[in-house]
Amino acid sequence: MKTKTVNISILSAVLLLSVCFSSCEKLLETDLNDRIPNDQAITSTRDLQLVLNGAYDGLQSGSLLGGNPVIYAELLADDAIVGNEQKLNRFGKYEIYTMTTSPQITEIASFWSTAYSTINRANNVIYAIDNNLVDDSEYAASKDRLKGEALFIRAVAHFELVRFFAKPYDVENIGGNMQLGIPYRLLPSFTPDSLDAARESVEDVYAKVKADLVNAKTLLESAGAMTSNSTASAMSATALLARVCFFSGDYTNAAQYADEVIESPYYELSDDVTEVFKLSGNEYNSEVIFQIVNIQTDNSNSMIDAYSRAKNPLFQTTAALYNMYGANDTRRSLLNKYFVLYYIKKYDETLTDGVSQPLNRVYIRLAEMHLIRAEANLLQGGPSNAVDAFDSYNALRQRAFGSNYNPETVALNDLLDSVRNERRRELCFEGDRYHNLKRLHLPLRNSVSWNSEAPIFKIPADEVSGNALMVQNP
Repeated sequence: MKTKTVNISILSAVLLLSVCFSSCEKLLETDLNDRIPNDQAITSTRDLQLVLNGAYDGLQSGSLLGGNPVIYAELLADDAIVGNEQKLNRFGKYEIYTMTTSPQITEIASFWSTAYSTINRANNVIYAIDNNLVDDSEYAASKDRLKGEALFIRAVAHFELVRFFAKPYDVENIGGNMQLGIPYRLLPSFTPDSLDAARESVEDVYAKVKADLVNAKTLLESAGAMTSNSTASAMSATALLARVCFFSGDYTNAAQYADEVIESPYYELSDDVTEVFKLSGNEYNSEVIFQIVNIQTDNSNSMIDAYSRAKNPLFQTTAALYNMYGANDTRRSLLNKYFVLYYIKKYDETLTDGVSQPLNRVYIRLAEMHLIRAEANLLQGGPSNAVDAFDSYNALRQRAFGSNYNPETVALNDLLDSVRNERRRELCFEGDRYHNLKRLHLPLRNSVSWNSEAPIFKIPADEVSGNALMVQNP
């Protein structure tokens, strides 16, 4: 008889929904001493907000959007090279790098448990609203926003999980991606028995991510939450829809959602791309659509140690990538050539009065929307689509070269390759390259096939033993 092991990471989110973070505290005016003992304690709008804040705290974790998945993606792709092997810790990054993961890898287990704990907190908010557990004077004016933000968080966490724990979505087999994905949890886990959940197909997971984001977009628009410096908004849901559609080959909708963000009055490309990566705390940049906020007392950005030159970083890059940038391309300043070594400056810490400042994690920004709109339109074909593609391509080139920019005339037959090269230059070291190689059916690091089982993370041992319906990856 199989013994059930309780998945503490999820159940603890029900038994003790501790809300103890600062990144949302300063913006949402929560009291760090507040605690919600369990889902039955959600009886007020304030309770809902506190539980939602706990979900944001989960997103902020270095194990989730705080940075580790970006590092893992770079370990498996071809833009970064390992310059400091001492930072390839055993039972962690070393096994990811060598594509020999097992169910006992601590970092992978933390990624899984943090994501599902975050999902559980979001589900508590959604459940309480759907079942009318709250009825106070603030509720009617807040419920659409609260549920919309919770749906966004649930979608983000599932999306990040399926990209690492399942074989990739094959964009040449739309509708037929029946390979095992992950459990898509739509309800909070009230008891140990409710932890049992089967893996759904990758196709179904992507469909549910999109459905959650569409619902989130509608609710946040209704609430008037079009943009935000630190929380989910209608525009961040729209932008993430563009990304999810793009990586599932739905190029028509990807282009439409990206265009909606680009043509909105809320965002514009930063004059200086380097400023996008220097934000700290409440600082704002017109290009940023969604970011994870970090402050001195609550800093979970895990990428600084992996990239910053001052930290004897894990990663360097290659001469080939450095040479992809023209001499007058301002983005080249985000790399540093030191004799025969090439360092990455995108996540260098900044100093104020000699004190290092925490860096926010920019999760999605306007430049990516231009790249999605350009490529998705070209893949659809047609003269009107080509106009939008040229516009987006030239917008990024103009920002990159500033006063040295000369409008380019690229043959339509060559534009797709130019846009894809521009994507690599613009989004390098932001976690995009690994997933984009798989979308394009191109080899990963060391010529490993895009569809190989080797880089796919094993399901953590605690989940396999605690979930009677779980099936392990090969």
